Formats: sequence, structure tokens, C-alpha cells
Amino acid sequence: MISLFQRNWYTEVRRSEKKLLKAKTSYVDTHREAVAHLLVDVHSFIIKEALWEEQRSLEPISARNYIVSPLIGSEAYFSSGPSLKEVGTFLKDPLAVALFSETVKGFIQAETFLLSERGYGSEDEYTNKWSKFYRGSCRYYSNLDRVTENWYEHVGESKRTGNLFVRFKTQSLFELGEGQYLLTGNLSDSFHEVSVSLRLDGSIVKSADGVILRSPDIICREATSFLTNLVSINLRGIPKKELASILGKGQGCVHMIDLVSDCAQILETLLLGNNTIIC
Repeated sequence: MISLFQRNWYTEVRRSEKKLLKAKTSYVDTHREAVAHLLVDVHSFIIKEALWEEQRSLEPISARNYIVSPLIGSEAYFSSGPSLKEVGTFLKDPLAVALFSETVKGFIQAETFLLSERGYGSEDEYTNKWSKFYRGSCRYYSNLDRVTENWYEHVGESKRTGNLFVRFKTQSLFELGEGQYLLTGNLSDSFHEVSVSLRLDGSIVKSADGVILRSPDIICREATSFLTNLVSINLRGIPKKELASILGKGQGCVHMIDLVSDCAQILETLLLGNNTIIC
């Protein structure tokens, strides 16, 4: 087995001074190294500062640090989609869009520990809001009648100081010989832990398995059964929406779908001979 490529992501959200939150997503792969930074108001999640750093690239770097003005003044929340698209135009780099998107997701996850700042009167109010908002979106929120553990029983607390949320992700590609490959992906964050393993003949899935080691409820682990639906699927260039459908949509696990999608992106780089990761 020969290692061909790997990439690693690290997202961190922390309390800062003067009622601010700071977050970053650091990224390192075989060819590139970069960081997306955001500073937001703890109450409104309005972005006060946005910075893109590039430490290492296959292309010549004219400037290593950019103030990302399209993001400043926008909300680091579900409404950030249009601003994130502008980042792609502004920096001409799809990796930047992916890293800033991961950073925004970090703020959304960190809200669990910001109840008073975000206007929630109790843990129950926060939990009820998300149960309605996310209903039908994943295995957990599609089967609330079967859930045996509520969100804060899983999290264990509603207040944190200093570090609020962390997420590690990694994806690796190995050559097994004669056009055979192994793709692996792992995610571990403050609330979840997911792993997937895909054996490929070229870009066609021959076998797929995975495990959810840590999740809000045991019901989430049932979503791994959808991985077998990937067998015989060509992963090269597959749209994420199609992957979501294959992996169960609202009965699947959004984190497992994200991880398989992250793995599939590697094929666009290595097997097509393109050295720019498409995110």
C-alpha cells in the first residue's frame, strides 16, 4: 500500500476579549497550507475581521495575507452563503471558500455554549428551536420520537469558557496496486466522531464501510448502513447532492455525507492529474 495524498483540517472557536469570538480553520495537504480567520460579535455573529493566509502553494504566491472584505459585515451563520460565494470570486480560490465555510460552521456549533449571548432563556428553549429547525435533516432529527438522550445530556454542559468548539478532519488516498485505491476519512469534533473507508477500482467504489464512534444518540449510528449504497458508484466528480441522496438524505448522517464528499474531492486532484484541490 502506497500513500499518495492526505489533507488535514482543524477548526477552532474561542472566546476573545470585548464580547468577541475568534475562529480559524487551518488546512494542510501534500501541496498546500493555508488558514482562514474570522472575528465576530458574540451576540450578533456579525463578522468584524476576515483574514486569509497562504503559507505554501504549488503556485507562486504574490501575497501571503489578504483581508477578505466581502465577508466583513455579514453574519457568520446560515445566511452566509452569498458572502462565501463572493470569497471565491475575490480570492479566485475554491479552497478559501471551503475553509471559511468550515469556520462559519464552527460558530454555529459553538452556539451551544452561548445561550444568553444569543438570546436563549434556557437549554430547553435552544433544544426546542433546533428540533424544529433541523427536523427531518438527519437521522437524529428525523427520529426524535426514538431518541433516548437529549442534546445537553450528550454535550454535558451549556457553558464553556475559553475554547468553545474544535473539529479535526482528515482524508487520505492510498494506492493498492493495479488501479486499486483506498480512500479513508475521519472526523472528530466536540460532539461527533466518524470514520469511513472506501475501496476503489479506479474511481468506482468496490466496498464501503464506516463507523460513528461518538454521536448525540445511538440512533445516529444506524446511518452507517447507507454506506453500502456507494458500491458500484463512480465517485469522480459526483455532486454532493447526489451523494446525500445515496447516503440517506434526512435519514442519513450529515457528517458522514460531508466526509465522503471530502474524500471524493481527492479523486479530482490525484486521478485527474490536477494539482489544485477542488472543494
